[in-house]
Amino acid sequence: MGISRGNLTYHFKDKEELFAIHLEELSKKSMESFTNSFLIPSWETLRTTSKDFMQVQKDYSYIFFDRHMLFRKIVLDKIKAIREKHISIQMSMIHVSIESGNMIPEPLPGIYLNISRIIWKILFFHLVDHQFSKDQSVSWDKLMWSLLLPHFTKKGIRSFQDHFGIEYFESLGTKYDSFMKDHVSF
Repeated sequence: MGISRGNLTYHFKDKEELFAIHLEELSKKSMESFTNSFLIPSWETLRTTSKDFMQVQKDYSYIFFDRHMLFRKIVLDKIKAIREKHISIQMSMIHVSIESGNMIPEPLPGIYLNISRIIWKILFFHLVDHQFSKDQSVSWDKLMWSLLLPHFTKKGIRSFQDHFGIEYFESLGTKYDSFMKDHVSF
């Protein structure tokens, strides 16, 4: 932190107080990003909000990479609130996309809520998974779009390509045939 231990103990009575302040900052940063998503509901704001949460995880990695920290009640309560808000944002984006004709109506009951929960899990576990992955080119956003794009209409696909570019659209991951050829032998 760049200050002496004495100066630190002058401002904070103990580590728990300092930790509570850090946790409040983590929560505030996440919630500020979420507020913007509700003002302008779009897939771009969902992407930005998700990117902001990934940055929060990096900034507070000592919490997200330590099970003892992560499972403390105070941390669990904050993360649960962030999780519920993020899933709510995703569902509002899906609703706007269905209403505007960019996504098909829910094909089976519960599919879109389940996709929103899986997207949260991708965001929450991506940094840990990234440590074990051989393919460092797979980003959280490409995983997210891989779940959502099959539910887009033709109009939605065109809008996505117009906004993010055809090159990005075509770079979502390793093609099935290529993967099978390189990894599976029968």
